[in-house]
Amino acid sequence: MKYLEKYKYLISLLSVFSFLLTPIHTAVTSFNPAYIIVINYTIVILSSSLIATKKLAKLITYLLGFLTLVAIWLEFSDSNSQTLLICRLVLSFLLFGCFCFILIRQLLKIKEVNLQFILGPILGFLYLGIIGGVLFEFVHFLDASSFQLTKGFSGYSFYYFSFISITSVGYGDITPLTAPAQSLTLVLNIIGQFYLAIVIGVFVGKYINTKSD
Repeated sequence: MKYLEKYKYLISLLSVFSFLLTPIHTAVTSFNPAYIIVINYTIVILSSSLIATKKLAKLITYLLGFLTLVAIWLEFSDSNSQTLLICRLVLSFLLFGCFCFILIRQLLKIKEVNLQFILGPILGFLYLGIIGGVLFEFVHFLDASSFQLTKGFSGYSFYYFSFISITSVGYGDITPLTAPAQSLTLVLNIIGQFYLAIVIGVFVGKYINTKSD
């Protein structure tokens, strides 16, 4: 438990990276994609729950995580069900929003520059990208003409688009067409830039304070 507490941010970060590499895992293995997604999702839930220090927070993350996994399994069994799709999107949004809230509270308690303070904002950036992907997928669900998508796209395409939006890369392979899609893209662009600016500012401030002490 001592090592889990010490390296909880690193463990969570690696698990989220593994989750984002799910298409690669699917391509290089012969396992059913559903199994890989559920396994990676479970690892993210268990590792991210390490960040929570209070029992209530852990209980909430485990509960939301369990419900999200159930929704994913049921959606795989009935891929045409719009109700299951909505449940999965709502639960995923609540789950990663909860992770972000817990992470921010923990980072505010850190008084010096250490490994946790460095890895924490990176983890938060990944959570932000995943939340953006959930929102883009929901916008596409409401209006299938919201995006110009490449041939053979999947649900993962929205998470890919979320990360290139918050980093302001903009390859142009996915384009928002409707006003809601464009406004959400604009908001994520702004949040992504301000996030980096705030994190750098806080990091430099804590570093200067640590050196002055």
